[in-house]
Amino acid sequence: MDNLTLWMIFIAVCIGTFAIRLSFVHLHGRGSFNIGKHQTTLQLLAPAVLAALSIPAIIFQDKATLDSVSIAQITAALVTAILAWAFKGVFWPLCLGMITFWIMKFYSF
Repeated sequence: MDNLTLWMIFIAVCIGTFAIRLSFVHLHGRGSFNIGKHQTTLQLLAPAVLAALSIPAIIFQDKATLDSVSIAQITAALVTAILAWAFKGVFWPLCLGMITFWIMKFYSF
């Protein structure tokens, strides 16, 4: 793939992303988009993003066999999931999950 094609893809993705975000701003500004109606769904967005980012990295690592799953990663994922449920956010569960992971790696679990 040459540089011109790559830049054209970047520009097309930028325009598409901007159009998607602008459409929500435009709908909200017209009053036809009721954000309160979708608030329950939007509250599930942060845990869904966290799960989408972390589960493939935990499950599908290296050769994706059960022998290759490390106890440190599974434990850190469980700690992160429990903290995400308790805090209802992403930042603190991610930080504390990473600390759990590095502590377990340091002590070679």
